[in-house]
Amino acid sequence: MKKLQALALLVVVFSCQKIIAQKEYAVVHGKIENPIEGLGVRLFDPISSKSITIKVAANGTYRDTIKLEKPILFNTFYDKFFNLYLTNDMNLEINFDAKNINKSITISGKGEKENNFLRTKSKLEADLYGGDYIAFLNLEKTVFDAKMNKFSADFASLLDQKQSDLDPNFITTQIKMFEDLKKGLAQQYTDEQRNKTELGVGMPSPEFKNYINYKGGKSSLKDFRGSYVFIDVWATWCGPCKYEMPFIGKVEKQFHGKNIKFVSISVDRLKDEVKWRNMIKAQGLTGIQLLADKEIASSFIAGYYIQAIPRFIILDKEGKIVNSDAPRPSEPELVDILNALDI
Repeated sequence: MKKLQALALLVVVFSCQKIIAQKEYAVVHGKIENPIEGLGVRLFDPISSKSITIKVAANGTYRDTIKLEKPILFNTFYDKFFNLYLTNDMNLEINFDAKNINKSITISGKGEKENNFLRTKSKLEADLYGGDYIAFLNLEKTVFDAKMNKFSADFASLLDQKQSDLDPNFITTQIKMFEDLKKGLAQQYTDEQRNKTELGVGMPSPEFKNYINYKGGKSSLKDFRGSYVFIDVWATWCGPCKYEMPFIGKVEKQFHGKNIKFVSISVDRLKDEVKWRNMIKAQGLTGIQLLADKEIASSFIAGYYIQAIPRFIILDKEGKIVNSDAPRPSEPELVDILNALDI
């Protein structure tokens, strides 16, 4: 009898283990109001540079099962951006209206607490920047410091309120990301103050000469005088750079036939020229593709104090600076700036 009881107990234990066993995948599904024809939901991992595109049906519904090796904070794109944290065993329903994603998005299901935390955190960042990021970086030092202190206090308060509901690994990652963000903003503020005196609007741009041109020969910045120039500094090994590629192509098409040149400068090593050429071909990159002469140490790159890529620069028809640190092509502000030019 005791053996039968023990056997029954084992059956119950194994049954419970089956019930609570975590799934080795995450499920993402939902419905999009006013879907954009042919556009899928794109999840991009900035660490691995890998992306997943979830197909969206004509009625706006979508669903996918994603197997993850580790938790990932995806940059998610469907005409606009939002962050999405995924780990195996999550099952998230994400609904939104494509005409106003930020205000309409709702996230529910297993994993909603972490992702709604990210939504609240994004609102704190939006409040910090005040709708104009460049203006934020040009605040008086005392005002900038006060806003940063408030931002830190608000984040600490949010984390204190929500941490009991959040995954410990998620909390650890968020704290590190927050500290990195603060350091990055402080450095960008310092850089912006320097740039105002050395790389301000209307100042002559640093030059580059005899960069290898993908289509043959060599090119210099002065070759583009008479046209506005949008410069993209990138590299084949740069994940965020590759993420921007389709958006650069979209902006190029939007301004096709206008008096503006789209120039992409790679800071890959000269010995990796074949790799550079292969990526241009594989990605179908257009515009003017150049390879810098001395990688990140090239005088043009150093002249703009570029320490992180991608970096985007806009010059006028005389080679003078319009914007030494322009918005990314994935940001709608870039098109607004370009539309304001007489191109």
